Amino acid sequence: MLTSCATNVDVPKTFAATITVTGQAEQAETGSGACVIDMIRVAPNDQIDIFGGSGAGSTRSTLEVEAIDQLPDGTSTCSYTAHFDAIPANQRNYEVGLGHFSPESFSSDELENGVTYQLRGS
Repeated sequence: MLTSCATNVDVPKTFAATITVTGQAEQAETGSGACVIDMIRVAPNDQIDIFGGSGAGSTRSTLEVEAIDQLPDGTSTCSYTAHFDAIPANQRNYEVGLGHFSPESFSSDELENGVTYQLRGS
């Protein structure tokens, strides 16, 4: 009787990406990093998701404050970053989504080179 401990399981290929998330805010709290964009509150540690186009893979990360710039008209531009270490590769496209904001689609090349996800209410 022969037995083996070998595991010949294919590990799916993944890639890393950093996404910039930005939007025009009606209200901004520079101390907490929270912003209200299109009547929706966004804050550090909010969860952002990437879904593979075929539904085969997804991953998530959290937002980190990059900058909150107050504009002369009383509004602010709020920018966050999200770092993804293991996005499943070989998907036709990827949909980036955050809460109740409209999702955006990107290719793997776009994600690997860095994209900006513009927050707009759905």
